[in-house]
Amino acid sequence: MPCVPKPQQRSPNASFNPAHAQYACCFQQLHSNTGAVLIAIFHIILCSGIFTWLVKCIGTEKSKIELAAELFLATLCLIAAIILLLGLKLESRKLLTGYVLAQTLLVGLLFVLFLALIMGIKPGILDDPDQNGYNSLEEELLIVLEIFISLAVVIIEVWFLTIVLKSYSFFTDKYNYTGGDREDNV
Repeated sequence: MPCVPKPQQRSPNASFNPAHAQYACCFQQLHSNTGAVLIAIFHIILCSGIFTWLVKCIGTEKSKIELAAELFLATLCLIAAIILLLGLKLESRKLLTGYVLAQTLLVGLLFVLFLALIMGIKPGILDDPDQNGYNSLEEELLIVLEIFISLAVVIIEVWFLTIVLKSYSFFTDKYNYTGGDREDNV
């Protein structure tokens, strides 16, 4: 008796259903691939808006280092969205893996931002010579608003990540059942 059980025989057509509910997203209304395309388009539009805003901020009091960092991050977000579109178009699991890694890094950075805002790390606070903290109620409310916005963005990006992971699962299952890993082809 072998230590590893033999795999069950699958019929080629009955095992893989592209319209199965496990590949649905957005309250079972969209296929995960369609949802992932919408996510990529959303990120492209968002990055375009950020680029437009940053170009308008070039001559203002914003520091060059901060502006360069924001341009760099917006460029990375745009590249990741294009990689997602290419990965979906080409059905490439490697490109989707690259996007998942970039999205995971983004969620981690946003979570760190969320924690930094909660702990009170803000440039104006650290520059206060009297160590009194916030100067006004409006500034405190703005910090609270930033905390809630960063938490909401983390939640939305995690939801986007689950949709892209469903697309990755779809392409993996499709490849396993119809691709080169089939027993009939070996």
